[in-house]
Amino acid sequence: MVHELFSLREQPHHLPTVADWIYREWWAGTDTQIEAIERWLSTHLHESGFPTTIVVVAGGRLAGSVSLHETEAEDRPAYRPYLAALFVEPKSRGRGFGVALVHAAEACASQLGQSAVYLNAAVPVTSFYERLGWKVVERGYRLKRLNIMQRRL
Repeated sequence: MVHELFSLREQPHHLPTVADWIYREWWAGTDTQIEAIERWLSTHLHESGFPTTIVVVAGGRLAGSVSLHETEAEDRPAYRPYLAALFVEPKSRGRGFGVALVHAAEACASQLGQSAVYLNAAVPVTSFYERLGWKVVERGYRLKRLNIMQRRL
């Protein structure tokens, strides 16, 4: 299936769907409200740089998204910028969209002069990123026991 990648700033009409995905996948059942996710994503609509969100559209439908922002580890100032919230809708999985989104975020960070990108990964998804060349730099981070991973650019 033919797919295209866009910055959310190019297709801002997708913001509510991306916010809903992020909310349902990572924040439902917490004190965070979907409006907070929408406000955060609205900061990704600036003309250039980051934070930014990249979306993949396949067959005319929004199929996934990924964000690049300052950090998810405020107590680790060397770990910046962060790839975050990689999501591919269930019906679109297994088609390489997640890989395409990760590569697009890496390219964006490189174009912005970054030498590395970081992310927090739960143990079950760590191997996905390792296959793409990411390395674990810290295990068991915080209460969720996440792996902090790095990709040199």
